[in-house]
Amino acid sequence: MMKRVLCGVMAAALVASTIVVAPDASAAKVPKAKYTFNMNKANKKVVAVARKGDTASMTCGNTETGVLPQASQAKKIKLKYAKGKHGKALYLDRSKSYGAELKGIKLGSKSWTVSFWVKSVNEVGQYMSVFFTGSDIVNTKKTKWISITRTGDGWMNGVSTPAIWSHNAAADQFPWYAYQTEDGTWAGDGDDKNAVGIKKGQWTYVTLVVDTSDTCEYGTSGEEGYVKSYHAWTYVNGKLFGNGTVAKGTMSNKNSFFLGINAWDAPFKGYFDDVQFWNKALTDKQVAKLYKSMK
Repeated sequence: MMKRVLCGVMAAALVASTIVVAPDASAAKVPKAKYTFNMNKANKKVVAVARKGDTASMTCGNTETGVLPQASQAKKIKLKYAKGKHGKALYLDRSKSYGAELKGIKLGSKSWTVSFWVKSVNEVGQYMSVFFTGSDIVNTKKTKWISITRTGDGWMNGVSTPAIWSHNAAADQFPWYAYQTEDGTWAGDGDDKNAVGIKKGQWTYVTLVVDTSDTCEYGTSGEEGYVKSYHAWTYVNGKLFGNGTVAKGTMSNKNSFFLGINAWDAPFKGYFDDVQFWNKALTDKQVAKLYKSMK
C-alpha cells in the first residue's frame, strides 16, 4: 500500500492542503545514479568557489542581486578531505568564505533526485545553504533556483532543516516547505523531536526528490503568494521528513550545483560524502532501500 501524505502548504498561516499520494512505491530496486561524487580524493569536477565582495561576516557584499560563487575567486583555496562516512569526505572548514561547485551535471528539466551524507560542525544557520542549484542565479528577473537550507526567526517562526526553498522570478514563485508531522501538519523546531533533521556533529543522509509529473499547491488560491507547481519530498535517513511545492524551472541543463554556498548567505561549515544525482524521481521505497545500502 502506498504511503499517503499531505502536501505541505506554508503561506502566512502555515496550513496543509488536500491529501496527495507520494511517488509510486511499487518498485524498490534503486536505479544506478547518473552522477556520483564519493569524495574520497580530490576530483577535477569538485572545485572550490568563492564570491567577490564577501564581508568579514562571511555574507555576500551585494545581497540585493547576489554574487555568483566562482572558481576564479578561490584560486588560493585548496579543498580539504577528511575522515568521512565512508572513506574520506569533502570538508569545508570555512577558514575563508567559500564552498564547492560540482561540475559536469546535466539532469534535464524533468524529475530528479539528489542524495548525500552531511555533517555540520556548527548548527546550520538561518538561510545557510547546504545544497544549492539554479540557473541565471544573479539575474533578478530570470533567476531560478532551489536550496536545501534552514529557515528560522521572524515571520517563518523557526522551522527545521532541511527546509526546501525555491524561486522562479519570472513566474513570481517563491514557495518553501520543511517538516510535517505524520498527520501532515507543519511543525517547527520545538514542536516535534523529529523536526530538526540535520543535527550538529552527526552524519545525516538527506534525499530530495522532485517529481515534475505531480503537482502541489502552496498557499491559498487567489491570494498573494499562491503557487501551483511541482511536488517534492524530503527524506532524512531514509524516512519521509516533509513534502511540498517547488517552483517551476528550477532544474535545467544550464544549472550550476553548489555545496555549502549560495549567492547571498554565510557558507556552511562541515562535511559532505557520497553525493549522488538521478534524472528521475526515486520512490519512497527506493529512498528507504538507498539509505540502507549507504549506511
